[in-house]
Amino acid sequence: MEVFCFGSGSRGNAFVVRVRRTAFLIDAGFPPSVLRTWLARCGIRDQELSAVVITHEHHDHVRGLAGLLRWHSCPVFATRGTLAALKLETARCVRVAPDEWVEVHDLAFCPVAVWHDANEPVGLRIASPEAELALFTDLGSPTSEVIASVRNATLTIIEANHDRTLLEGGPYPEWLKRRITSPYGHLSNDAAAQVVRECGPSTHTVWLAHLSAETNRPELAEAAVRTRLARGQMFAIVSLAQRGFYRWCSDYSRPERCVAL
Repeated sequence: MEVFCFGSGSRGNAFVVRVRRTAFLIDAGFPPSVLRTWLARCGIRDQELSAVVITHEHHDHVRGLAGLLRWHSCPVFATRGTLAALKLETARCVRVAPDEWVEVHDLAFCPVAVWHDANEPVGLRIASPEAELALFTDLGSPTSEVIASVRNATLTIIEANHDRTLLEGGPYPEWLKRRITSPYGHLSNDAAAQVVRECGPSTHTVWLAHLSAETNRPELAEAAVRTRLARGQMFAIVSLAQRGFYRWCSDYSRPERCVAL
């Protein structure tokens, strides 16, 4: 299994999961031209995506979706609420539901319901015979289903949106601070650390996602997670930039398994 990230944050979110000739795009939060360029960098040409999976309808996750579908006619998978919010007229839309696995060629995925201020948002478990990915970029509170997902994951992608001290003293208006810290907002570094502490022995790498440019720093997020690891937990921890190109591979013998290019 290969996993790519094109960036994660308020400026956009997009991930690719590939096993052999099966390739999923998870969210499409960058302009279509950017997505096409980065997909090509992954070796995925026009009409070679197997599926697009959308976690929720917020702009930073769907900005480039409609435009990208001019070059990729693959199905778009999302929950009933997300599809209703997207109002895609020409796409091949497929409704999915939390806790129900869907198989597409060499990959299977299962939506996991999350607490976030969107219309039926989800995180994802994505599995192949080689590895399992747990992806949760936007959630206000970690649920038992989220915890169960990361316990089985080889690669965990978890939101670490803000440092509480920086948020409290930061430039946001009070209503926005309340939204961010609500149970339906975004995870703090400390909350992300509590989730990572639940990662099981199969976990090899953790990517920290959706870091705020205004109220967080990579070194703060990574330190918060590392200081709360349980005894014996040893894995790579990487903070994803708002824009970047990251690659992870389940073939651990390859040294480029977790890099920003």
